[in-house]
Amino acid sequence: MARSLEYWSRVRGSEPALFEGETELTYADWNHYADLLADAFADRGLGLDDVIAVRCRNRMEWAVIALACAKLDARLVTLDAGLSAPDLRDRLIAARAAALIIGDADPADVALALEGLPLRLSATLDTAAPGFFNFWDLFGPAAPPRFGRAQPSQLAWTAGSTGAAKAVTLPRRITAPASISKVAIPDRGCSLITVPLHRVWGPVQFWAALGAGRAIAFLRKYAAAGALQLIERRRVSHWSALPESFDAIRRLPADAIETTDLTSLRELVIGGGAVSWPLKAWLLERFGAIVNEAYGSTETGVIALMPGERAHTKPGSCGRAIKGASIEVRDGEGRRLPAGTDGEIWARTPRSLECRLSGPNARRDDNGFVATGDIGRLDLDGFLYITGRTQ
Repeated sequence: MARSLEYWSRVRGSEPALFEGETELTYADWNHYADLLADAFADRGLGLDDVIAVRCRNRMEWAVIALACAKLDARLVTLDAGLSAPDLRDRLIAARAAALIIGDADPADVALALEGLPLRLSATLDTAAPGFFNFWDLFGPAAPPRFGRAQPSQLAWTAGSTGAAKAVTLPRRITAPASISKVAIPDRGCSLITVPLHRVWGPVQFWAALGAGRAIAFLRKYAAAGALQLIERRRVSHWSALPESFDAIRRLPADAIETTDLTSLRELVIGGGAVSWPLKAWLLERFGAIVNEAYGSTETGVIALMPGERAHTKPGSCGRAIKGASIEVRDGEGRRLPAGTDGEIWARTPRSLECRLSGPNARRDDNGFVATGDIGRLDLDGFLYITGRTQ
């Protein structure tokens, strides 16, 4: 399949593909480990549409698990490492999980939450514990090659406007066969992923980087100084991050930034939350037009984009609707409001039409528009401004 791990492994096998700390994996090694893990999953009866849940921070093993799921057409759920044991149990039940892999330092609390669940596999990434396989013991000496046709279906939770969790299921994405695609020209950059992988934006960045042929760098525990060092060391070219991550960079001493080689950066995207104009203005002053702002939600994907070269013409705006997206601002009765009037933001995108929403807080109308839970307004030129959240 074009731009898949298997494709890059065949044509660029010896090139670095994954970085975390001092560790790196080539495309060939990554593909080999994913084959071995897929074989281990299959031996335990895991396969098509089975849900494999992962609870960990951003780390290299997640990439191996994700591609093993792709090779089996299994579904992937990444859970917040900070979830309480009762919430973890509830989400495993809601997802109908068939397997769980955790990166907890103390798995004992998790073990209690798993009692009675029909899991075919429970494994721990780091700490040995009763009731769990050691993750690395799952890997046999050899396995047949497997080929993933698609990104696996993903299940995620978003708090929505009320704070109560609601589930969003994203369908699998079929990859085009290499035989009918243009020859894939690799980007050869490097994407840094600091957005937590239990938030859909993290995996979206991951799959985009893999498809583009960029290496991927993981930072398990975010620290601003560590992020800068990683950008310099791994020659990071693309970084999309939350406002608080960029704000932590801004709060570093000036010499920490000035003495770090950041010339490899080609694109910075800020999103995943409200972006203050002072922070965005600082980023634009420091990094220039490579800074873009993205606005979206779990249910819709990216809705609006503000390119860096336009930011100063509409201070405070997160941009206009991207191609394929429609935005409306509505009152509490669902009526569309005129330009310049604050109301709840509703959006329709290919994802909002495809994804499956569940729970009492899910709101999608008959035309495929989804309520984002954000308050904002559109100006006469179609630029969107976020002003708050619904209660």
